[in-house]
Amino acid sequence: MSEYMREKKKTAAENAEQEKQLMKALYRLIETYPNYEKPYLRKDGDIVIPLDAVMKQNRAAFSGLATVFSEFMKTDIEGQRKRYSTWVK
Repeated sequence: MSEYMREKKKTAAENAEQEKQLMKALYRLIETYPNYEKPYLRKDGDIVIPLDAVMKQNRAAFSGLATVFSEFMKTDIEGQRKRYSTWVK
């Protein structure tokens, strides 16, 4: 086996061990945060730590509510500008 292939195998084994240790550490960390689900490793190597489904729904609801109020206030202010214009017609 070539030197390059031996080095590559060694690196892959080291990476696998490092990933395993990192995932264990993340599991221990996430246990203290109940709003998050267990982390998992995607095929592309990214680590995903999902937010609890109920928390996601709450965030989406509050975001929608904030958007509605923002639009309401925006149209209210625009209406006032037109009404109290300094231009004489």
